[in-house]
Amino acid sequence: MSAAGASGTTRAEQPTKGARTRAAIMAAATELFRERGFHETSLSDIGAAAGVSGPAIYRYFKSKGELLSVLIEEAAVLWRNTVDTVLNEDTPPMITLERLIDAAIELQLRNGNLRDVFVRGYRYLDEDARRRVARIERVRTAEWIHVLSEVHPGLSEEEARAAVTMVDGMLRSITTLPLERDRLAAVMKDMVFGGLLSVGQPRPASVVPA
Repeated sequence: MSAAGASGTTRAEQPTKGARTRAAIMAAATELFRERGFHETSLSDIGAAAGVSGPAIYRYFKSKGELLSVLIEEAAVLWRNTVDTVLNEDTPPMITLERLIDAAIELQLRNGNLRDVFVRGYRYLDEDARRRVARIERVRTAEWIHVLSEVHPGLSEEEARAAVTMVDGMLRSITTLPLERDRLAAVMKDMVFGGLLSVGQPRPASVVPA
């Protein structure tokens, strides 16, 4: 194998020019797809934002649709790998749940735009790409549900699934809130962790002033 391996890096792990250009195209597409939407963004727009000509993008992606597909599949894999990393630590269920939340918040803060593209652009994928992404998402969601069910054995699968789905919505909101990063992460963790722990639990009766 040459000095530039399959990952597009040299022996010194420096990205090649092609790898840097591809990464710039993906970053520009992520931002523009999130801001404008898939249909309203052209390859020329992406090229201009990435510092390359529109036609040059075809050296890396066959079409705008393929570029979207790569972005969405990358987002799905990142979230799947986040779950796997935590589960491989083999900690007690409560600690596993807390670490899942910490990891998910960190990933959302770091790659929120990519996750937004996942949510908004999924319907534009072709059938093969949808199946691949759906398979990854099913496994990720099932593992979150399993951990939550271990923490709350009395929850039905439907209740656990609903709670996990709502967590996704809460996490996506984090990138739109005007708060310093560490404080934002702390508030989000309190909301998500506290919310999941309260699912199915009795609450004190309301006290109505006389």
